Amino acid sequence: MTNAARVTNAEVTDAARGEAVIDTLRPAAPVPTAGRRRAVAPATLQGAAGVLFEPPGPRGRRQRRIASAGACALIALLLGALLAQLGAHGQLDAAKWQPLLTLPAQRFLFSALGNTILAGLVSIAIGLPAGALLGLLRLSRRRAVALPAAAVVEVLRSLPLLFLVYFFLLGLPALGVRMSPFWQLVVPIVLHGAGNFAEIFRAGVLALPRGQSEAGYAVGLRHGQVMRLIVLPQAVRALLPTIIGQAVRALKETTLGYVVSYPELMHQGNVLASYLGHDFLQVYFEIALVFVALNWLLSRCAEWLETRTRGGGAPAKA
Repeated sequence: MTNAARVTNAEVTDAARGEAVIDTLRPAAPVPTAGRRRAVAPATLQGAAGVLFEPPGPRGRRQRRIASAGACALIALLLGALLAQLGAHGQLDAAKWQPLLTLPAQRFLFSALGNTILAGLVSIAIGLPAGALLGLLRLSRRRAVALPAAAVVEVLRSLPLLFLVYFFLLGLPALGVRMSPFWQLVVPIVLHGAGNFAEIFRAGVLALPRGQSEAGYAVGLRHGQVMRLIVLPQAVRALLPTIIGQAVRALKETTLGYVVSYPELMHQGNVLASYLGHDFLQVYFEIALVFVALNWLLSRCAEWLETRTRGGGAPAKA
């Protein structure tokens, strides 16, 4: 019994020593210190709220309010200085705005709104699928297809839009090719937009995880089927805001219609301002409001379409 007790006591002593050694190797628990920011738990970084950082405290919220108030005050100061400068030069006088607000002037100006919308929609309707096709050709596994497509995209993205407009206005007629003012404006916008749309689609496809396409190949799908059934639907949904942004840009680029004498808003505005006594500021202000309204409507349509494609609402909170 004595020997057994000694063995047992020895084992207990060895075990206690081992636990003591392990305790010395374990990292010490953090001791809360006054004035030190509390460590953020991983659940805070990837919790149900989906935030990446800890919400700001009272000091951070106070700094944000001060910065917002300062920015608003600065904007109000600049706006007041601008209005004062315009008033000093007589640009705010009722006599400057009265002729513009007459019914004939408004009818003449808004007669070009349909032409602007038509040129923008046709440019988007042609440039978007053309850009998607160029982007897919650039992603082709065959170098004989990918390299020429890449060269075309780079050339279209590198050339300024105004250069393309002047080429179709002055260069093609010198070669015996004549086009109407509508196509002299739309075709350059289509070419320029197709290069940008191609890069948008290419970036969206490359941004998807490789496991998406590999899963399609694993079930026996060909490359074309993987792109059509798996990759492109996901890429389009992810790139929808960027695509809409490029579409808005194409709509604004129709203001170059004055170069080719196409009767869009900018061209008609220049004619109207010259007729009213060179009151360009008042006419351009109204044109700016029209473009803001058009782009706002297009953005709202994009948000509605994005909501529909993503299941009809925001993700549910946990």
